[in-house]
Amino acid sequence: MKHIIILTALFIFLGFSLSSQAQTETPKKTIATVISGLSYSPKLHYYGRTDELKSSALMPTVLVQFDSLGLYLTGSTVFTTNTVQPLEYAATVTEIGYKFGKKQGIAGSIYGDKFFYQNKTLVQSALQGQVGLNLSHLNKVANINLTSIAAFSDKTDFFASAGLEHPIVMRTGKSVFVVTPTAVANAGTQSFTNTYFKNNKFLGIPISNQSTTQTTQVFNLLSYEFSMPVVWVFNNIFLVATPGYVMPQNVVTTSGNTEVVSRNGTNLFYVNLSLLYSFKVKKG
Repeated sequence: MKHIIILTALFIFLGFSLSSQAQTETPKKTIATVISGLSYSPKLHYYGRTDELKSSALMPTVLVQFDSLGLYLTGSTVFTTNTVQPLEYAATVTEIGYKFGKKQGIAGSIYGDKFFYQNKTLVQSALQGQVGLNLSHLNKVANINLTSIAAFSDKTDFFASAGLEHPIVMRTGKSVFVVTPTAVANAGTQSFTNTYFKNNKFLGIPISNQSTTQTTQVFNLLSYEFSMPVVWVFNNIFLVATPGYVMPQNVVTTSGNTEVVSRNGTNLFYVNLSLLYSFKVKKG
């Protein structure tokens, strides 16, 4: 499953925070780095697939990384709102992972997620948890990112993605600006959609499980996504704006209800916003 919170962005912030302070701090004295903040997504989507009302989301997040060990923990709470409901609690996402590698060459992370849902309105709400592996080839031309995920619901879905990114760093005094043009292609199965259709029935319209089974179990291209995170770092404060454009592919449809289902998978432009604060926990 693709993260509800884009944790990759948090790791980018963390990396620049560490490098900008490397000259004034001794890494051995740092026990952990903590990043906390608030993110806003005006068009919450899952590989370009949205709920019926195209909800927005407000997401408080905390990340704790034990720098010398490479281990990290995250917790995110999701509050959704749309045209018919006020802001309400929808889900909590927890993650534990291990980061490895260097600033140049091969780097990556292994992680596991657990999801807790208040309701079944989110498109990915059938998923109970997932495990994943991220690998990156970091170089001066363009970083190459590969991801593989196994996500668990009534059945197991498998996802994979491949992407390119090129961070552009600009320093002015105590400020750091980072712009990262990014392109990603996502593929996978969609068995989770059967449970989502069953739970929601799309405004009371019954969905035939038989008509969706054949398409949801096939490994297909799911989406193309282009984004350009813009990060401003000042001391320990991070302001982030992420404009993006996602083009869903192979959206699952059902017999007699094609219009109802397909309207939840259209091309989307969005601008996600985040305000984060980072600090270090030291010995003594």
